Amino acid sequence: MKLHRNMGLYDQIFRTIMGLALIYLGPVSDVLTSDTLSESLLAGVGIMIIISSLIGWCPLYHIAGFNSHRRKQS
Repeated sequence: MKLHRNMGLYDQIFRTIMGLALIYLGPVSDVLTSDTLSESLLAGVGIMIIISSLIGWCPLYHIAGFNSHRRKQS
């Protein structure tokens, strides 16, 4: 199965920033929570967001049929 990109450049940049923020607010900073499980969940979600932005493919976009990636016109 070939994955087709469904995320645009601005979407990828935004997701990378949000993923880094979640990783920072989780285990690095005690701003949101001091619970170890919550910190791990925030970091896990942040890592998943960063991975999807690096790949350029979001499974939720795929399920919903949404596409923010612009294909080049031939």
